[in-house]
Amino acid sequence: MKLTNKRILDDAAGLSQLTQKSLPIKVSYAIAKNIAKIQPVLKIYNDEKQKLLDQYSVKNEEGKTLIEENNQATIQKEFLADWSKAIKELNEIENEIDVHKFNIDALLNSTCEMSPGEFMLIDYMIEEEK
Repeated sequence: MKLTNKRILDDAAGLSQLTQKSLPIKVSYAIAKNIAKIQPVLKIYNDEKQKLLDQYSVKNEEGKTLIEENNQATIQKEFLADWSKAIKELNEIENEIDVHKFNIDALLNSTCEMSPGEFMLIDYMIEEEK
């Protein structure tokens, strides 16, 4: 299954939170397995984003990226358009992930409670009966 870097990045924290819930074992296993599959993708994404930060950010006297009080880097004004274009391209890159799936019955036949947002996080992991 193809997942964009943006989807993986947006879902990562929520998936980690789901691992703390009491879920049916097949669901819990699928989520844990899929987190393990996306972690290398996240590492590569973060490495590439850091390269872009190194290239486009405001630097301190030692030539290192200046981190503001809000723990954010500031992009040099003359490079804002280039930064935005590069980050957009990085976010849109698709990754082929061998998603571990589970049958919807594992959730329907359980007593676990999940919010609609949590279902949205795992929608690509769920197989419906055929």
